[in-house]
Amino acid sequence: MRANKWPRRCVCYGGMKKNKHIFISRELSSESVFRKRLLSHNCTVEGTSLVAFHGQPFSFFPTTEWIFFYSAKAATYFLEGLQQSELAWPKDSKIATIGKGTARWLRQKGIEVHFVGTGNPGETCQQFLQEAEGKKVLFPQALHSKKSIEKLAGNSIQAEALVVYLNIAKEEFDLLPADVLTFTSPMNAQAYFGRYTRTEKQKLVAIGQTTRLALEHMGQKVNEQAVEPSEDSLVEAVLRCLQ
Repeated sequence: MRANKWPRRCVCYGGMKKNKHIFISRELSSESVFRKRLLSHNCTVEGTSLVAFHGQPFSFFPTTEWIFFYSAKAATYFLEGLQQSELAWPKDSKIATIGKGTARWLRQKGIEVHFVGTGNPGETCQQFLQEAEGKKVLFPQALHSKKSIEKLAGNSIQAEALVVYLNIAKEEFDLLPADVLTFTSPMNAQAYFGRYTRTEKQKLVAIGQTTRLALEHMGQKVNEQAVEPSEDSLVEAVLRCLQ
């Protein structure tokens, strides 16, 4: 593991004592709830994805009764793949998502969502099986997907995986030393700890159970886990760390 390579930048607020600096492993817009709420608490925020994403073209996908999206990114690249290959949207398939954020993104695109999970893989799988047990389910996903629902469901569904994008951990990046590290995926956590060593004072927040388990597998103690994979819930977890 490489030694810490912190850039020499000062994080201060209005010339007063150093305020808390929060890192989150995703790109944030100026309208981000995570950014706005933490700024209102006099924190500074650095949002940077430590994973590079590239669409993976496809020219065919099987007909299934359900399509399950793990993330809005998977939905984005699935739609892009359909357009590039001039394939029709599978209008006879019901749509499921692992959580509210992905469902919201799809509905904004005018796509009906028939099942919305809690964001927790275990709970979501149990609820989804009540709707889809014995059915054929397509999972558009990343090359390095954890396949959490597929693994938990086992033979209770007929799972069909479709890689629609590649996710590759970055190796070179420079981040400010943060008081709270907020990880939104296992690969982001792996990329971070491949470059930096955690300090004794740094607190860790995980977006969900899958990321938490990955961090613990790396020997990292997680201080807080978001109740659901939303920016509001992530903010609450960060604020609990700062209390």
